[in-house]
Amino acid sequence: MVSGASADARRLSAAYLLLTLALLGVAGWCLLSRALAPSDGTTVNVGDSAVSPAAVIVIAHEPGSPLRTGDEVLAINGTERVEVGDDLVYRVLRGGEVVEVTVTARAYPLFGKLAQGWPTLLVIGLLTGTSIVIFWFRPTEPAARAALLSAGITAVTTTGATFFPLEALDLVAGGQFWRWFAGEAAFALLWSAMLHFALAFPAVSDARGHRRWVALAYLGAPLLYGLWCLRAVWLNDPVERLAVLGSPAVPALFVYPLVILAVLIGKYRRSADPTARRRLRWLAAALGVGATVYLAVWALPTRLTGAPLLPESYHALAFLPVPVAVAAAILRHRALDIEVVISRSLIYGALSAGVVATYVAAVAGLSLLFPPIDPLWQQAVAAAGVAALAQPLRDRLQELVNKRFFGDADDPYRVVSALASRLENTHAPEAMLPGIVETVAAALRLPYVAIEIQVKGHGEIAASTGTPSADTHRLPLTFQGERVGTLVIGGRAVLRRRDRAALAEVARHAGTAVHTVRLTRELRRSRDRLVRAREEERRRILHELHDGVGPTLAAIALGLDASRRGVDAGSATGLLLARLRDELQTAITEIRRLAHGLRPPVLDQIGLVPAIREYAGALASRTARPDGTDEGVTFMLEVPTVLPRLPASIDVAAYRIVCEALTNVTRHARATACAVRLWVDDDLHIEVVDDGVGLPRRTVGGVGLASMRERAAELGGDCLVEAEADGGTRVSATLPLPKECL
Repeated sequence: MVSGASADARRLSAAYLLLTLALLGVAGWCLLSRALAPSDGTTVNVGDSAVSPAAVIVIAHEPGSPLRTGDEVLAINGTERVEVGDDLVYRVLRGGEVVEVTVTARAYPLFGKLAQGWPTLLVIGLLTGTSIVIFWFRPTEPAARAALLSAGITAVTTTGATFFPLEALDLVAGGQFWRWFAGEAAFALLWSAMLHFALAFPAVSDARGHRRWVALAYLGAPLLYGLWCLRAVWLNDPVERLAVLGSPAVPALFVYPLVILAVLIGKYRRSADPTARRRLRWLAAALGVGATVYLAVWALPTRLTGAPLLPESYHALAFLPVPVAVAAAILRHRALDIEVVISRSLIYGALSAGVVATYVAAVAGLSLLFPPIDPLWQQAVAAAGVAALAQPLRDRLQELVNKRFFGDADDPYRVVSALASRLENTHAPEAMLPGIVETVAAALRLPYVAIEIQVKGHGEIAASTGTPSADTHRLPLTFQGERVGTLVIGGRAVLRRRDRAALAEVARHAGTAVHTVRLTRELRRSRDRLVRAREEERRRILHELHDGVGPTLAAIALGLDASRRGVDAGSATGLLLARLRDELQTAITEIRRLAHGLRPPVLDQIGLVPAIREYAGALASRTARPDGTDEGVTFMLEVPTVLPRLPASIDVAAYRIVCEALTNVTRHARATACAVRLWVDDDLHIEVVDDGVGLPRRTVGGVGLASMRERAAELGGDCLVEAEADGGTRVSATLPLPKECL
């Protein structure tokens, strides 16, 4: 099945290639026919219309022509077959009078017209070069086929109509009108080809539906022209009818740009791949800007006023961003995955240019120094110099281009050195893996790098940078023969041998770091399990004291009270019972103190947030004076409406940290206001800020501050106490939450 599909793809690519070659043949015929046909030096087509709707008017003329701009050509009298040098009599309407002007047919200034059309040559060169490179190395890609076909159609429309406008003589002699008409028809199909490319770029998801849409895209231009020609049925003026029938590209100009833009926007909105969306943004922006500029500067002004805002020869510059955008999508976002090809093309293209320039410079220099010497030995010396410089020049060019595309892949030692330097400056174990992926991505110019850690037989992403894509490569990370993780590379379909060598060196050193991080995580998980088990055991003991020992001691106290009422209080028995009653009360108080130390009962009774609010209210009432002269500390709480269910260890630590911070505010800060904030993202965050006197310059770590730090640290979090810039103190703590709490 796969081989059959591959064969079909190759046959389809061959068909596209043959069709493009046929189009290039048509372009050659257009060029040759224009070069051999005589010329009267005029231009009568108005943009993409054969003539103006009212009459055949000279829009422009060559220097030395007896015709003038604005002349209305009424008739042309001459021989049946016009040759260069023949005299033709033009009957024209000039200044309201009919005059006869003798025009001598001249040779067409082919090279002059080509020189004037340098903007079009520039755009065609970029478009053709980009299309050929894409198709040459990715012939089975639908976008590559569309690009190649677009290049072929562009060649027909430029040689048929763009470079060589329609002349008055072309309306009555030879086949030059049909040459121009073929170019305009190709221009209409060029919009279809651009729609084809928009449908295929950067990839095709539904092949059958894609073929239907492509067929409709190419049928749309002739159908629009057919509808456009229906206007001619109601026209009696032959010139006006010619203006309609001889304008096959006009209806496509006002329909296809909007359709192309809509297709690209639709694909962009439907695409879930960020890389594909970036590629589409480049193309949509280029086509949208190009079409908008062409319509605003050339097409619409020509239809409305008869003349464009800028000379017609510059209209191709409106589409200059299209090949640039496609190249940018290939180079920057690696569309069609041909960065390796592009790099080699740049190397050998620059090398060829450098060799030719060196050879020419050497020959010119020797000719100036030794003009009478036989040029044969000069060429031999120049060739020897070029041969001596070619290999160093190639090596230098390859180094520069590879550095741009692939980073330091050619120098694995530099990659490993950068990695070692990054790890040396990384002190926290949890920052090691992000440092590795960032260093590797930057050193090797990789769009996506991630590290997966093996956890219970499956991979878990521990660090990543960039945007993942469908093309990924996976390299195992080992430590002492045991697989500890995987290095994932994305965004590059093909890895060179040097890329793999550099990544193998990275993987060899990264395995140790991954093993260290995995041990750290396992240690942290073990500690978290111990802390949670401790808190759960404390909660169990608290419940046992509250529900078991507490009621038992209360019952004993009631029995002692009943026994005391049955004996004389002053007797020995009465005194013994009283002493036992006091000792029992002391024991009950001690048990309550121990129970409160195990876990504040208020957390189980009303929850974390109400418990904090209750504690803050109690402190506020204690700091206020009874006479009303001092309202004490005002506490403001900013807490989420609903907190996730927290493990016992987390809510106890949070409650203790907040209570200790608020107690310090009332004892030492001399504050008037204090704000308490709690919020949850991946962790539970606590912040207590007061407007008091701040921290003293020399602080002695107290039991309360140390207790807060220890409670946060044993859960894998941190607690920071610092002075505010404008006075006051900030206590901020972060307590990591298990994934099941989020």
